[in-house]
Amino acid sequence: MKKLTASIFILLFTALSFQSAKAQFVKAGAGLMYGTEIEQPGIRVDGVYQINEEFRAVADLGFFFPNENEFGNGNSTTVTWWELNINGNYIFYTNEENNLMAYGIGGLNYLNVNVESDGQFASSYSDSEIGLNVGVGAEYPLDFADLFGELKYVLGDADQLNIGAGLRFNF
Repeated sequence: MKKLTASIFILLFTALSFQSAKAQFVKAGAGLMYGTEIEQPGIRVDGVYQINEEFRAVADLGFFFPNENEFGNGNSTTVTWWELNINGNYIFYTNEENNLMAYGIGGLNYLNVNVESDGQFASSYSDSEIGLNVGVGAEYPLDFADLFGELKYVLGDADQLNIGAGLRFNF
């Protein structure tokens, strides 16, 4: 599954890179995130393709930091989460004086969890699910990149608020 996800991300990034040769409507970014149900911070990378003045397509891949629990006597568990999001953005506000932009978020979320136990009861478990993303975001241009922040709620079996912020660079 990890190879499939990496292949999808590389394919998407390559396609967006070729599009950047035609126009300046492609951005790539990185940032931090926090999931309220997972209760862990994480890192994310994303790619943005501007379709027109009002709509954008966005793909992002996020990895939450592992949650490790020690139970003594060599027994422990490690829980790792990652997600893949394919979203559309609708730009509903732009301020031409300071170039602030606000947008709505809607799309699909693929969430994966892996639990590994070490010690006397060593085992491994993995599960995944698909959910819907609904949220808002804003972007503000800096001299070298665009600063963004997003609040996104994932509707599914693992309902959670995902808070993210980072930088996006034009290609």
